[in-house]
Amino acid sequence: MNNINRMLAEIAMPPLQAAGIVTHSFADGSLTVESEGRGWHCRRAASCVIAPQPGDTALIASVGNEMWLLAVLEHAGEQPMELSVAGDLDIRSGGELSLNSEILRVNAGQGDCHINEMRYSGEQISAWVSLSRIVGKSAESVWQSVTQISQHLLRNTRHTEQVRAGQLDIKAEEYARLHAHNTVITSKAITKIDSEQIHMG
Repeated sequence: MNNINRMLAEIAMPPLQAAGIVTHSFADGSLTVESEGRGWHCRRAASCVIAPQPGDTALIASVGNEMWLLAVLEHAGEQPMELSVAGDLDIRSGGELSLNSEILRVNAGQGDCHINEMRYSGEQISAWVSLSRIVGKSAESVWQSVTQISQHLLRNTRHTEQVRAGQLDIKAEEYARLHAHNTVITSKAITKIDSEQIHMG
């Protein structure tokens, strides 16, 4: 009887540390891990940032009266691994933080980015937004070619606006108006006004 009782106690006693296969994942974050022919209901340790998935090999340990899943030892299946935490996550580095991958995707409901000085380089950038606002003290841009297409365009300059161009061609389909308190039109060679009717004065 003593041997039988000892065997039953050993079977009922949770392992101090063992490896097992994750079989189930519950809504509260707990999991079931099968180890040595028995299933253990485990809580996920805060240090286990890789979300365990069914089929993964995990390291479990008993602390007090609770079983904990400490780490994912081997990922199984074709599903991508997921880094997840229960609450907020703050990543800090005393030096340089680098992210390198073939494809980078960022998805969030809201975002806030503050960088004192930023440089971007790439072959192409595309953006689709409903509303864009840019506020600053000065803006400089250098392009080989610029194309703008819009239904309505309003530009308001309070002081001086200057245009320097090799050739300037302005065409309006219906109506063109130039008005100022004083207007000066000069040319070095030829000034031509051509219309079916010309009214002056």
